[in-house]
Amino acid sequence: MSVTLSVVFTGLCALVPDGHRASGQMLLVDARGVGEVGGVLLPPHTPTLVVRLRDLANPETSDPTRVFVAGLGSGPLAQPTTEQVGLWDLTGTEVRIRVQGREATGLELYRPPDGTSTWPEPPADGQDPGSWRDLRFVPSMEALAGDGRIRPDLVATDSDRPSLPRSVASRIYLDTGRLEAGVPSEDVHRDDVYEFRGIGGEVRLRQAMTDTMRWSIEADASTIVVEILPVAGGRIKRLVLAPSSTPRSLFVSNLPAEAGPHDAHHGASEDERGALHFGAYYKLLRNEPSDPPMPRLWLPPAARKGAGFGRTAFCGAAVFRR
Repeated sequence: MSVTLSVVFTGLCALVPDGHRASGQMLLVDARGVGEVGGVLLPPHTPTLVVRLRDLANPETSDPTRVFVAGLGSGPLAQPTTEQVGLWDLTGTEVRIRVQGREATGLELYRPPDGTSTWPEPPADGQDPGSWRDLRFVPSMEALAGDGRIRPDLVATDSDRPSLPRSVASRIYLDTGRLEAGVPSEDVHRDDVYEFRGIGGEVRLRQAMTDTMRWSIEADASTIVVEILPVAGGRIKRLVLAPSSTPRSLFVSNLPAEAGPHDAHHGASEDERGALHFGAYYKLLRNEPSDPPMPRLWLPPAARKGAGFGRTAFCGAAVFRR
């Protein structure tokens, strides 16, 4: 019997790989720590881990922040049933996912075979998750800013004591498995093309983009343990996923908090709000550009998208380098 685990990331997430088949880190960005973007204060985001309690071997001792009962008929944890779901607040924590009895093998960054990806165009079938696997659908800061190196103080090394810089709400270590892009979380964005323009109007990049990444681990006859370590001290929480013939799914989000106003930009359009969220990534760069290109919807959507308050802001991810 084996364990297949998928961890879906969405929201304000900065991927920092050390290279193909090396280690990596996923930084859940602290919007309040970033501060203002374009003269506007970003709303607080909430880094959260979501797990079905039935997927855990130790639900009684896993100590979730909150438990609720939900129908899981759609979304990344889709099931046609109603069951208990645990939420863990990851603010101020470092997270490691360990395969017991196996050494880390390095993180594989998914590269599609030549001629099989539609990038930079959106997939012909935007609803097909397999067509979104190309990691280039997650914007590269190197392509946008010329120098995609993240600030050294934001990335931990093995010699560091656990610490979280001001701009990082949580750090998740990725030292094995495969990372790929995922289908955008909202179907209204699945045929969009975004254009990144600087203040002077020049186009830096034009591409379809996703707000979702998927990390997959496969292990034969092993137990996978999720460790949540509060960096300021406190009890380590351990979530144990026992071997199973059924794939396990976890969901990590770093999206705007439900409560509270969006401050000065709550009246902006959804696309303007999404651009401001993306602007947080430039403040993480070692060399912050003076003219950071922001994403704007380029082509009118092929299908009707709706208007008013029916849409959510596109809170996309980004890829950096060390």
